[in-house]
Amino acid sequence: MEKQRKHSESKSCRRLLKTILQRFVVFLAFISGSQSLFSQTLTNALIRELRISPAENQQLAANSDIKFEVIIPYTLPSQIDVSMPDEIENVQFKTLRKVEAGEKGGGTKLEIWFSFAKTGTYIIPPLAMKIKNSRKQIPFMPVKIGINPKEQEPLCVIVTDSGMNKNISLAVGQTVKFRLCLKYALQLVQFSWELPKDSIFVQGKTYEFTEIKQRQKVVTDDLIPVSDFEWTPLVTGVMDFPKFNIQAIAYNGDKVTVKIPSIKVNVVKARDKNTNETSSYFSKAFETENENGGEELVITLSAQEARILAELRSKERHSLFGKARKERIQYEKMLGLPYTQKEFKIAWIYIFSVITLALIFFFVIFLRQKRSLINIAIGIALVCMMVIIIYCLVCGKRRYAVSTGGQLCSIPEASASIKSELPVCNRVQVLDQSGDWYLLRFGESEGWCSKDSIIILK
Repeated sequence: MEKQRKHSESKSCRRLLKTILQRFVVFLAFISGSQSLFSQTLTNALIRELRISPAENQQLAANSDIKFEVIIPYTLPSQIDVSMPDEIENVQFKTLRKVEAGEKGGGTKLEIWFSFAKTGTYIIPPLAMKIKNSRKQIPFMPVKIGINPKEQEPLCVIVTDSGMNKNISLAVGQTVKFRLCLKYALQLVQFSWELPKDSIFVQGKTYEFTEIKQRQKVVTDDLIPVSDFEWTPLVTGVMDFPKFNIQAIAYNGDKVTVKIPSIKVNVVKARDKNTNETSSYFSKAFETENENGGEELVITLSAQEARILAELRSKERHSLFGKARKERIQYEKMLGLPYTQKEFKIAWIYIFSVITLALIFFFVIFLRQKRSLINIAIGIALVCMMVIIIYCLVCGKRRYAVSTGGQLCSIPEASASIKSELPVCNRVQVLDQSGDWYLLRFGESEGWCSKDSIIILK
């Protein structure tokens, strides 16, 4: 009897344990499903990450309908009630619609159309709405609106190694290659040119746009290549770029005579070479006296070129590799500037600081391990690094600027006597500041100059 009772109790325990395990498995499955369900609900954290941004593959142009969109996940269109967007200057609300997103997890896509009257960068106020009877606000991404190509007349753009529609400087007998392009044009009607005097002018590759045929009306602000050319001036002096006669059809259907950009070309004498070289005889054959009786040509630089040079020098200060320096040197050579002062790279301060921190870290580790010889070597390296960092801080603290033209005065006043002229595009050191005046060092001269005459390097 006792044996049967123990066997019955053991069997009951096994049944109870089996039941508990089954219930526990069901409970785990329920918890897992609940967590999966919970993870697919719209939380406040998800709403805070939402942004309404312009739709892709559309032109952000003024006076055109621009679509913005946002996907609100795990929500049906009927669960969203959107308020009218706030009115702001030069922005007109067009329409709004809600559609099912149709993506994994479901959701609703809001599509909103606006029209912008002027170009510029706009920040539209957040869009107020109710999501499942809870008031929320979703911000818009900033949008930069450009000009509308449909409203522009066709333009001509001359592309050279110096840039687009830029004045150039070259030597007698030197060939400049350029590409003539159009902008905001639907069709080319007439295309011809006048052969420039005292030069060699050759047309190269022509592009499909020169063919007179009906084209698909695709509105774009991209450059449309027309033809490539090579031009070799044979005399010195200041001359205009070759003349072109172009008529084109604008996007609005008007036939327009395209205005050609005014580009000045400074042609200087070729550098003297060894008279024993055969090439020198050819270079002399191309040289003639200029209109000023053989005087050396003076290259005039503009404030815009000074601003570009200041941007290149600022870029050189904050870049570690030599690409920015090469761009700046190339631009200075193009301007005919005789100097190429290097800019101190701010990145060296951070690099040497990181190396110093690493040396301090290893110094502490080896100090605990009582490795005196290694610590001595690291200590010497630390001293060297500190000296280098101090030197870099001194160099990085110095302020420089690029001049846009002006005078150096004896005192910071407009009525002060003028000490010397400050040429355009010269790099000067900024020593002090007093209101709108800066104390500059230009070569061996020092003087005060107004802030409108320089561009501080960043």
